[in-house]
Amino acid sequence: MPLSVLIGAAALPFIAKILVMIVGLQGYILQSLYKIIQLLVPCAWRYKRGERGARIFWPTDEPLPTWKVWMMGTLIAVVLSLTGIAAANFLLPLWLLDPQIIRNGFDERFAVCPLAAVLVVVFLSFINAALEELHFRAWLDRELSLRMGNVMGVGISAAAFGSMHALIFLGLPGFPLSLVAFAVLGLMICGICWSLLMRKPGGIHAAWWSHGLADALLLGWGLHWLGYV
Repeated sequence: MPLSVLIGAAALPFIAKILVMIVGLQGYILQSLYKIIQLLVPCAWRYKRGERGARIFWPTDEPLPTWKVWMMGTLIAVVLSLTGIAAANFLLPLWLLDPQIIRNGFDERFAVCPLAAVLVVVFLSFINAALEELHFRAWLDRELSLRMGNVMGVGISAAAFGSMHALIFLGLPGFPLSLVAFAVLGLMICGICWSLLMRKPGGIHAAWWSHGLADALLLGWGLHWLGYV
């Protein structure tokens, strides 16, 4: 399919998320409706290309990674998450952020209690990590790389990955734009790391593991910082 169709398909989750924000829908499920489109777009793309079965949802035909690739994914997750936590501990006091104000913003937008917040982190660390790797790495990166080369494929997919998360943070009380920009930059670096990992044999599976582990470590710290646990 032409590049214009690919870009249009990749824009659909962004459009859905922006519409939800404009309408002002509240609650985690409604705020996460765009994730359905993130799943459907690559699945429909593969179906249109003639693929069938489980291969539509995940690259099941790829071999499992070697233990070295698994370890590489683990190391990437630990380094990324610990770097993020260290940076947050250093920078957040400079912004004079009040964790209670930010928590109130999350509670209002996503309607979560402490138990629900923990369950959301579990969902993000396992299911959502797979969904994002399917969309941004296994589909968008690969399709862009086929048309524009690896550098553009990695760079644009990482930028899209970071930008989608910016929409999650925009407008939250006590969350300055400079902090949103910092988070996007960090997530772009994560996206680049996982795209490079994906290029190893079976690396998409290791990228899912690395992404999920990084989410569990970083978001687990976030739950503590916000006072949920």
